[in-house]
Amino acid sequence: MQVPSGAAKAISILLAILTPMLSLMFGVSEIAMTPGEKAAVVEAMDKADGFMTGICHPDPAYKQIKKANIHWIREDIPFPLDDNGKISPYYKAWKKEMLGYAKRGIKVMAITPYPEKFIDHGMDIRKDEDIPKIQKIARYLLKDLRNVAGAFQITNEMGVDRFTDPLTMEEAAKFIGVQAEAMYPIRGNILIGYNLGGLGIVELPPLMAKYNKYIDYVGIDLYFGCFENIVKSLETFPALMKYAYTLTRKPIILAEFGYIGLGEPKTPEQKQKILQKRYKVNSEAEARQDINAFIKHLPKDLRDEFRHLYKDKSDSEKADLLFKGEYANHIYRELSEGTGLDGYPHTPEGQAKFFADLIPMIKDLDFCIGAFIYMWNDSERCYVCGQKGCPVETGWGIVDGEGKLKPAYFAVQKAFAD
Repeated sequence: MQVPSGAAKAISILLAILTPMLSLMFGVSEIAMTPGEKAAVVEAMDKADGFMTGICHPDPAYKQIKKANIHWIREDIPFPLDDNGKISPYYKAWKKEMLGYAKRGIKVMAITPYPEKFIDHGMDIRKDEDIPKIQKIARYLLKDLRNVAGAFQITNEMGVDRFTDPLTMEEAAKFIGVQAEAMYPIRGNILIGYNLGGLGIVELPPLMAKYNKYIDYVGIDLYFGCFENIVKSLETFPALMKYAYTLTRKPIILAEFGYIGLGEPKTPEQKQKILQKRYKVNSEAEARQDINAFIKHLPKDLRDEFRHLYKDKSDSEKADLLFKGEYANHIYRELSEGTGLDGYPHTPEGQAKFFADLIPMIKDLDFCIGAFIYMWNDSERCYVCGQKGCPVETGWGIVDGEGKLKPAYFAVQKAFAD
């Protein structure tokens, strides 16, 4: 979901420059669509039984989900094989859980496993001899989950380091494309697609052009106002979706979008106290003097990810990654100064207003066939850094951690109904 700090900064600066142009080009005018493109949208909507109103990572609160006018859920598929090549018990348990939703009339968008999971099981897209094995898994998942999934998203956010690693973008496109090629002829009424995230929003569509004939839709994941402090306009969402459509000419799903419902910046004094108590330094300048010693004090989950992704960076590059982007928010457990869209504070009420205002804009786009909110419930811990009280990954829910309905729930309920 998240964009690493270097990419996030680059994207946010780019968008700050491009947004006025995008709004002028795409924000106030309808996108011209050919009869064939209009027919593709109609066909996809027919298969989906209408506009896809979805939520990511739900709990089995079936009645509450349906009462919120949410008719789809979006979940990651565990790799289907264990280390011995047998069907994994984790996969079996996941399938049983998803059947619970399907039996209650809630459709499932299933996200296929990431490149690293395939590599862990001896299937590497960079080796030509492994391509038939990867395609065999793709066909198995489609056939085995035919009574569970109404749509498949092939892997997730190629272009975001933590998901793409160790592939290049060219290899990531091939990874998606060969699976789509295997699944598409046998898909029936199931939708097949992929999503755009991070720098992949710009880089992936041209690389996927040769596989477009195997794709029913393209998703795009947008989180403006949550990971950067430059984008301020709600209209950036539909503008970027129109931009994605012009690149792909495929029906678009807003595959992940949301707004953090809590979090405020720390004061300089509070930040210094955190640095002293947790990281054993008095300032960021002091931390830069021995950044590798500082890294040793990062929360384990954050430390492991940072070392894995950025071990080859210089000390100054590591320091910039830590203190000039997303990672700083984890270090200080805050949303940095200026992070947020104009008129939408990071509060329960601001989060509700975000959904109430944005969802109608999305539904009005002729090429858009669905939107999936991130996510159902607040989390106890941040999944990136593992810390309690880190707002970056704990305040996204439309219900709280105990299942209590937040203002966002009722905003979603109304907007999806309308």
